[in-house]
Amino acid sequence: MLFSLFGDWWEAQDWAQQVFWLVAIVSSLLLVILSALSLYELSQGHVAEAEHRPSRFFNPRTILTFSAVFGWLALLLSYQNVSLAFVLAPAAALGALAAAWAKGISRFILRLIPGYHPGADLLVESTGKVLEPIPPHRNGFGKVHLNLRDAPYELEAITGGGELKPGAPVRVIGVIDGRVLLVEPIEDEGYPHENQAGSRI
Repeated sequence: MLFSLFGDWWEAQDWAQQVFWLVAIVSSLLLVILSALSLYELSQGHVAEAEHRPSRFFNPRTILTFSAVFGWLALLLSYQNVSLAFVLAPAAALGALAAAWAKGISRFILRLIPGYHPGADLLVESTGKVLEPIPPHRNGFGKVHLNLRDAPYELEAITGGGELKPGAPVRVIGVIDGRVLLVEPIEDEGYPHENQAGSRI
């Protein structure tokens, strides 16, 4: 009986509404499952897995967010007396906004997790400035701030050359043990550098 009623209701929908129902329900279920798995990993302290997932915009979470919002809004509009073009355009626009918002929220949450660092592939070749002095020849740790939106405010760093003082512009040339940056100085007007003879220029 129930199956018969559902079948009659389903057949009463036009092809576009059937597509929107499928997109909305499937993408919403997958998004809930993905979110639950992500929360479980974070609760278990699996920050490394989260940080090495693709950072580009088109990743599973943003795609599913777009699909879910697009599907439900398109479904709602499809029951109004409007053309298909008017259904698709606002649904796609709002879906894209929701995906961008979800991307920003996930980045913000990751930055609040103790011990989180962006993936090494994002850190290498990035630039920033020294916050706390970095001892020379890998004899100790200092702190740097990188010019990355996803980077925590402070990151531990060492250098293989001379001492780097606060304000010195640096470039990341490696990541040690997934958490310590190996940096080198880069030229920056207004900051004194040492030449090979040790004099400042």
